Amino acid sequence: MTRPKISIVTPCFNQVHYIEETIRSVLDQAYPNLEYIIIDGGSTDGTAEIIKKIRKQPALLGFEPDAGMYDAVQKGFEKSSGELMAWINSDDLLHRGALNTVSEIFPLSRKSIGYRAFPPSSTNRVASSKPAA
Repeated sequence: MTRPKISIVTPCFNQVHYIEETIRSVLDQAYPNLEYIIIDGGSTDGTAEIIKKIRKQPALLGFEPDAGMYDAVQKGFEKSSGELMAWINSDDLLHRGALNTVSEIFPLSRKSIGYRAFPPSSTNRVASSKPAA
């Protein structure tokens, strides 16, 4: 079974006390088709050093000022190429096995409710609940 590519975005700013655990909760998923994008808004508390130290797999990193969390999430989504996209805040954790569970359910949901993917250049890349034409 081909697993859908899942893009996860983590926006962060000065989260030195939480970011390592968040990143590990994503990377420890051991999901084979993961794109992990971390957008740091210019942290000054050591967050960037932790990000650089523990990343084990190719991750897209952005270290640049932003206009807040939602701007950082949007920047991450614009860089993403996954069939499924999600974000996890820098002080949250993914439950063990979460990405595998999502990848198993996703094909079933496309068959039961329909699915329409928007082209990457579209500003609205949300799945539709209406069956594709």
